[in-house]
Amino acid sequence: MTLETYLRKTYSPATYNSNMFNIRRFTDYYPDGKAQRATYGEILQYIEYLRKNFDLHPKTLRHCLYGVKIYFNWLLETGRRTDHPCSELKLKDRIDKRIRVENLYSGQELERFFETVCAPKRKHRLDNRNKIIVSLLIYQALTVTEIAALTTGEVNLEKGEIHIKAQYHQLARTLPLKAKQILMFYNYLQADRPELAAFAKEPCDAFILGQYGEPIKPEAISRMLNCYRPANERLQPVKIRQSVIANLLDDRHDTRIVQVFAGHRRASTTEEYRKDANETLQAAVNRYHPVK
Repeated sequence: MTLETYLRKTYSPATYNSNMFNIRRFTDYYPDGKAQRATYGEILQYIEYLRKNFDLHPKTLRHCLYGVKIYFNWLLETGRRTDHPCSELKLKDRIDKRIRVENLYSGQELERFFETVCAPKRKHRLDNRNKIIVSLLIYQALTVTEIAALTTGEVNLEKGEIHIKAQYHQLARTLPLKAKQILMFYNYLQADRPELAAFAKEPCDAFILGQYGEPIKPEAISRMLNCYRPANERLQPVKIRQSVIANLLDDRHDTRIVQVFAGHRRASTTEEYRKDANETLQAAVNRYHPVK
């Protein structure tokens, strides 16, 4: 049984290409078929080679090792080898989850994002919808999952607020809307949303709809946000959320208030966004120093 046949038979089509890429990377590292005879120590050398020569995320590095393990599983099952040299090997590279507050957006930059958001050409019914999405990112600091999960029943224009359901990492909360959001929301619900809903095969109560009336997906929000933006100006929804939270703390807002606003389960999570004097000074030096 060939390697290709084994992969297609054992693993899903969605993972075939990534598994094959990681296996080819390993076998190409060793010339003259030496990969089949690789020892535990040689596999460790290969992992160290990846660490030193490629800026790989720890998760990506684990996927590389996973591909190597699949390769030796194939060798075992086809009788080309009688042992598996790395079946028990586990990587412990730690993922750096620290929030780089010095690299976040300022309040002025966030406002500029709102003013420059654009819709796909010839689809003007999406203009207002897209501005609403960006406003929810920069004024309520919602995650893309929370935006996609928002329903029409959770938007209360009379009170000028929205209710956010609890998610895996965030608590439920009710947040006020800005004055300019209320008019945008009203126009969207009265005109734009019904026009989008007319394309749908079946009705739904999602507040934000896709261009064909379907509930919008979280990943589509990121694509919309970067529509027509140059590669060097791409925006990340999670970075926008982090910026809003950090700016609130920087403006001397109480940590508990910001915690409730962000939906954090623990106050310690909110504290990670707080800038200290040294970080602020270093960020200023990095940005304005004449010699770079």
